[in-house]
Amino acid sequence: MISLECKGNAIYTIAEENLDLDDYQQLIPFLERKTDVNDYVNWYFEIKNFDEWSAIDTWKNLEIDIDSQNQLHKIAMVCSKEWQEWLTQLMKPFKNTEIKYFTQQEKKEAQNWIENL
Repeated sequence: MISLECKGNAIYTIAEENLDLDDYQQLIPFLERKTDVNDYVNWYFEIKNFDEWSAIDTWKNLEIDIDSQNQLHKIAMVCSKEWQEWLTQLMKPFKNTEIKYFTQQEKKEAQNWIENL
């Protein structure tokens, strides 16, 4: 399950338990719409209570129509160390974007980082 929220220029995504193709189909248009109407966005992506990845092949081939160099400034990844390698692969399309990893205990710090230029 994925939850999506926008607070100003910050996008909040929380992935819980299982993710599947439906979650992917919600996330991509949401991100694209937000970058279409904002000069830039910062993205907070948190994984919690994660059990399995149902559509891993779909997510590996993530295609997002976002100019990451100009529209996506920062990504805060909040997850356990075991997910960092996988998330690094997921975020490859955003190679020009500043990405930082935070633990669950550091999520307030991650939120503050995302909400500030």
